[in-house]
Amino acid sequence: MPGLSDGYRISPATVECWKGWATGWDRNQQGDGMYLFRYSPDRGWRIRGQGSAFDCATLGIPKDPDDPPPFCSYGS
Repeated sequence: MPGLSDGYRISPATVECWKGWATGWDRNQQGDGMYLFRYSPDRGWRIRGQGSAFDCATLGIPKDPDDPPPFCSYGS
């Protein structure tokens, strides 16, 4: 995936997609959780962060109780 250092590999079995966003894990690397990627037609997939949860308000993802992103938390 674009933006990952050499040696990092996202296992296809760990990928979860939601509306142009995707998360995935590298089972062989230690670290704080998953990688978050965003897709755009002109740039393709780009890494947006790494962690165990993401504050989606800062990513510009509105809170939607009917279709919540599985990787989001929303600050207080």
